[in-house]
Amino acid sequence: MVSTINKAVKVDYSARDQKGKVAFYVLLWKRQGISLEIFDDYWRDVHGPVCARLPGQYQYWQFHVAHNEGGLWPEIPGLDYKWDIDDNFDGIAELTFESEADRQTWFKASAILMDDEHNLFRKAIGYNSSPGNSITYIDRIPTGDPNGEVGAIKFHVLIKKADGVSTEAFRRYLTDTFAPKVSNSDAVLKLRLHLFEEVDNSRPDAAGVSHYEPPAKQYQAAYEIAFANHLEREKFFASGDYAAAVQDAAKYIKQIQPFPERSAYTFVYNSQMTLAGQRSSSVAQLITDIGAVNQLQEDITSIMVNYNLYSTQTNGYTSAQATQTQQKPAKKRTNYYQGLSADYSRPGLVTPYVAKKLIEDAERIVAMKEPRLPEINSYYTLEQIERENRDWWPTHCEALRQGRGDILTGEYRDDLVYFCQDGPYQGLEQQKEREKHWWALIAQPGVTMCWPIVMFYGEHTYFEWKCVDDETNETLAKGNVTWVRRGHRGACYLKTEQLTFYRDVFAPNELLTLITTA
Repeated sequence: MVSTINKAVKVDYSARDQKGKVAFYVLLWKRQGISLEIFDDYWRDVHGPVCARLPGQYQYWQFHVAHNEGGLWPEIPGLDYKWDIDDNFDGIAELTFESEADRQTWFKASAILMDDEHNLFRKAIGYNSSPGNSITYIDRIPTGDPNGEVGAIKFHVLIKKADGVSTEAFRRYLTDTFAPKVSNSDAVLKLRLHLFEEVDNSRPDAAGVSHYEPPAKQYQAAYEIAFANHLEREKFFASGDYAAAVQDAAKYIKQIQPFPERSAYTFVYNSQMTLAGQRSSSVAQLITDIGAVNQLQEDITSIMVNYNLYSTQTNGYTSAQATQTQQKPAKKRTNYYQGLSADYSRPGLVTPYVAKKLIEDAERIVAMKEPRLPEINSYYTLEQIERENRDWWPTHCEALRQGRGDILTGEYRDDLVYFCQDGPYQGLEQQKEREKHWWALIAQPGVTMCWPIVMFYGEHTYFEWKCVDDETNETLAKGNVTWVRRGHRGACYLKTEQLTFYRDVFAPNELLTLITTA
């Protein structure tokens, strides 16, 4: 590769990464049975744009890498250079976030990606970095949001900590000695360092995709390093800066594995979807190559990203007149599920994997209910209660869709007060006798329950729902509900509901038997 970067220009662009305070760094192994070309194309042009639409991201890069075959990195005395062929992965997804809360928002929404993992990967191991532990020390590459080759030679180097050395000492060596010495070299165009937390091995596997990494295989750090060309790389390894950087490496490092970067793609940058994120990397390149400026205009972007089609209001005008003077964008409706872990506004948005995970979360949340209603105070604030209600909401929707009466009853306090149009009810026994028929009707086979509107304020959750016949699209029932729910600890103690059934009001026995009861 011929470098497109002028070494004489010493501009440092590292500040552009500073807002990405924490990272999620994922090593990805290609699924067996598909070619590397298909893996690259699908990950880049199908999986990437889906991931780019999830909330919370500040930056999202895909690094497509070659296997570590040795020979490109000088051996440091005392380090272990043995590795298994299975240690070679094929890609790295790096996502950064402005806060840990933003990363958690993305994690909750990312369950939608799990069903797609088995199309691509046989293994996906994710590493988190804590605030301040993903740092770009130097970056002389002008383009921070590449879509393909970056005009430089780049490597992603994975590091294992030496046995017996503390994590604190290992990290101090990398940040106080290694990184400053390396970034001081004129031969280095970029150095970005990550210090990893231990892998969360409790993350469930997806279908055919392993998320488990034994401790002996885990890495404790990684760095991204770039050179203008291979000659500059060799100059760096022969330099005094490199010798000083690795002089004491064997005291702190057990093993390093460098992976050459084949290409890099950016899907989210500065909290905004890139053109590759909006349209796929290949389409973005076509638009760039042909100079199709119209594809960047707001009306096109609105259609492609928000599905915000333009409507023509004629009001008596001819078609030509209407086109010239009356074309206005249709009002973009509110997405009430922005930032929530799943979207229940209509059928078809929740995958089986997400549904299963939400039922597990629902069972966990029900178990957190306390015998006494907790006080709202500085230790248990309305803000926290609202956050917990937002976390709970998708689990409630899935429990209703699956007719999990045991979970639904568990969401109430024993002294529940329930107001609806046929009278007030109090306590769980009166509630269950009433609602078991409604649950059976709204969860019956061939019917999908949806919640187009949901709003949260402190203890209060308001929503509107409808049940749709999967074949005829007929609305079988609808209603609106307000819950007064004191978070996970308090659960629901007051509920009001208006509901309308257009067919049955009482469910037949064959539907009642499908409901899981408490």
